[in-house]
Amino acid sequence: MYLKVLSVFKLPFYLIVLCVFISCSTAISSTLQTKPEVKQTPSLLLVPNQLTAPQSIRSVQLFRTGSVENPPIIELGSSQRLVLEFDELALVSGQFRVQFSHHNKNWNQSGLPDPWIYEGNNELYIRGGEKNQEFKPDYFHYKFEFPSRDLKFKVSGHYLIHVYDYQSGIELFSLPFFITENEGELSTKVETLFNQGSDGSARDQLFGKYLYPEFVEFPQFDLSYSFVQNRFWKKNRSAEQTSFTTKGNTEFHLSRNQSFPSNFDFTTLDLSELSLQNPKIYNYEPAQILPRITLKDDYLNFLSDPKLISNSELGFPKNNRSARYAEVSFRLNTGGRIPEFESVYLIGSFNQWSISERDKLNFNSDLGIFETKALVKEGKYFYKYVTLENGSINDLRLSDSLTKRDQEYIGFVYYRDPQLQYDRILKTSIINSFY
Repeated sequence: MYLKVLSVFKLPFYLIVLCVFISCSTAISSTLQTKPEVKQTPSLLLVPNQLTAPQSIRSVQLFRTGSVENPPIIELGSSQRLVLEFDELALVSGQFRVQFSHHNKNWNQSGLPDPWIYEGNNELYIRGGEKNQEFKPDYFHYKFEFPSRDLKFKVSGHYLIHVYDYQSGIELFSLPFFITENEGELSTKVETLFNQGSDGSARDQLFGKYLYPEFVEFPQFDLSYSFVQNRFWKKNRSAEQTSFTTKGNTEFHLSRNQSFPSNFDFTTLDLSELSLQNPKIYNYEPAQILPRITLKDDYLNFLSDPKLISNSELGFPKNNRSARYAEVSFRLNTGGRIPEFESVYLIGSFNQWSISERDKLNFNSDLGIFETKALVKEGKYFYKYVTLENGSINDLRLSDSLTKRDQEYIGFVYYRDPQLQYDRILKTSIINSFY
């Protein structure tokens, strides 16, 4: 069900025949059954034009070198690099083609010709994945760093990295990243407004000051600003309240109606250890081709810690070759607050915060709980339960509290280039709003 291998066609015909005649394990064969992809509804994370990873691609990460906690933001012309890592659930090592696309702040393509955006060839390759050790299912781990001597970026802005299967040419997934020029001086702050939400919840209102560089001649027309909460790039909010009273300096902020919910919360899933010694695990069946884990019940109103210890929109899967994948059972006890026919979904850093039917929770009438399963690699992740209402994700209905939680915000300053008519990123900043 979970271990779909899109690239099985890459096996030479004689290997497939050989596998049949040597009676490959029935259990392995059934585990690796191909299943048609389920169309996903919009997620909290995916930006327009972004393609979510298929079931054969797992544990995707994109971060600036130095720490997996770094956001995918680098400075133009610097030595900073980004790291892409992922696993492919497959029996043999694959090959992938990588291309990049440049976008404006609304994620529409900028339309600039490639020679103006890139120095080098906008077509690179990923080969030589490292096979996992000891355990099933089989997977290969890939690591790719950029920019490199083969490709450099010449302009700032929003980008997508696109990963294609080499043989078929099918695009498998894409991820956003950002290049800033680090021009000017930007300071931001958060003010928490208590009891300001329609439900009495707290809200975070973002403020910024920007000392812009001399080449910005018409800041009131060419500068714009936005904020993103917890690296959910899709859910950025533009600061429309601006002031240009001081020459060379601009102030901006979100209106109260645009303010972010400060009670947005996660639940931590620590699978660094797959054993009954892990306080999160209720039952563990290691003697399976795919180990099975049942987590202890999650209880509504007792789900999350208000303190955000670390942050990554894609989690922290282990990248050593002995790391295992497991079928993890999640169970939510709502105490009868949510009717059994409600559409409740599991989203998290292990599924790109995207809703799909395979992540829908089913109501177990015998136990009186909602439950579902997900394929997760050893590591540390964040997740939450959401409802789907009229085709839209309600990510606050099952929140623990109306009060404040730790939040991370990233501010962006954009400059609309008057000659080339594209959105440059002049500056970014990160600020945390603590509990």
